[in-house]
Amino acid sequence: MAGATRHRKGRPYRRARAQMFAIYGDHCHLCGHPGAGEADHLGPVSLHPDQPVDPHLMRPAHGALTPCPTCGRHCNQERGAGPITRPLTTSEPW
Repeated sequence: MAGATRHRKGRPYRRARAQMFAIYGDHCHLCGHPGAGEADHLGPVSLHPDQPVDPHLMRPAHGALTPCPTCGRHCNQERGAGPITRPLTTSEPW
């Protein structure tokens, strides 16, 4: 399986994703709100396709299918392949 593909499907990815949620919960590491349903790779797969499928290299995030119920953001898509420099901010003091 190609590097980027193995990070998005298959049994090893599903297992690592479930372990990541068990370890880190469902609070988005980007906005801090609960309800995250995606795994955000800390080292973007597009830049590091050969990284191991490891739950410790992922964090919960809101995404295309699971936008944040509090601020409405698609945090994982907003971050893209960029670095994590600081939490996403909103105009509202949630």
